This record gives sequence, structure tokens and C-alpha cells, in this order.
Amino acid sequence: MEHPHLFLKLRLVIFSLTTFICLLWVILLSCLLFIRWDASSLSERSFLMLFLGLDVLTMILLPVLLLVKFRTWLDGARLLLLLVCHIGVATSFAIWAPTISCPNDTPDDRGVCQLLNVYIIMASWVPPSFLIFYGVCLSFYTWRYASQPRGHSSVDEETGGIQSSSWSVPVTESRETPSIGHLPHAEDLLSPMPSTVERNSRRVSVRKSRLEKRLP
Repeated sequence: MEHPHLFLKLRLVIFSLTTFICLLWVILLSCLLFIRWDASSLSERSFLMLFLGLDVLTMILLPVLLLVKFRTWLDGARLLLLLVCHIGVATSFAIWAPTISCPNDTPDDRGVCQLLNVYIIMASWVPPSFLIFYGVCLSFYTWRYASQPRGHSSVDEETGGIQSSSWSVPVTESRETPSIGHLPHAEDLLSPMPSTVERNSRRVSVRKSRLEKRLP
């Protein structure tokens, strides 16, 4: 099955942007963990490490999907896995963020800590937003091409089932034409058929001639 170039280009753009955003997010999280390792609490460090591992997984999984042959069910399954992980971790951090203890040394440190938590919440929803948009496009693409009228059935290489195709080869029955040797001659068709009376008279004359020869 040939897929439209527009959809494949859109898929390439979304996966590339998501991978690039995850790369930036990994760099920022690594710097944040290095700078605020002593000032952050255990729960905050745990969430940051979880975000870091999830973004690394996304950076590996999306290029793999671009390299392998495109299959709708394969994209849908891995997309669902990434969405569940990203949305689950982002929602958990958004719920847990108000309870994260910030350092009480100075009001500035406490304000910086709270501001960083808000930025982390906002940034954690950027990759799943791109993935949700691609999921909507993939669902529309699957529905659009599944509802098209189809012709004869053919084996689908992606699903292993039977898929209809709009291209059909008309099959015409060949009629055997008699050869020239079997055709009746025109002279035979035009020649008059002897009547039954003439045939009988010839037979009678032949019999009489035979009887006369036998008599002494």
C-alpha cells in the first residue's frame, strides 16, 4: 500500500520537532539537576530523573519509527505507549508540585524554586501535545483511507490480511474461432442439393443394369 507523500512529510516534521524538543529538554534537565542537586528535595529529583529518562526514550523511539517501514498499527501502538508515559508523568508532577518543599533560606530562592516548578510543568506538556496532534492525524488518515471504495481483494503486506484494491484487470473470455480449414467452402454452400427423387432413380437404374448383366 502506497501512502500519501503529504502525510509522510507531516509525520517526519512532527517526529523531528518532538525529538529536537526532547533533546533540548534533556539538556536543560541535566543542567538543572547538576545546579540544584543539593537545593532540591528528594521528590523533585525523582521527578526530574523520571522526565529525563522518558525524554531519552522518546528520542530513541521516534527516529526508529522513521527508519522502519511505516505501519499504522505499529505507529499507533508506540504512540499510545509514549502518550501514556508522558501524560502520566506530567499529570503526576502537576499534582505533586504544590507539595514539593522549596528552600526557605531567602524569599528569592523560594520564588526561583516555585517558578522553576511552573516552567517544568509547562515544558512537560510540549512533547505530548505534538504526539496528540500526530495521533489525531493518524486516526483521520486511517479512517479516511479505510472508508474508500475498493475493488478486488489483494493481500495486504502490512496487516497480513486481505485488502481491497481499486485497480482491477478485466478478464475477458476468449472465444474459439474456427480455423480456415474447418470453414465450409463457398462452392459447397452455393451448389444445389440433389433431390431424393433423383437419388432413387439412380439407384433403380444401377440395380437394373446389374440384373441385366447377370441374366444369360
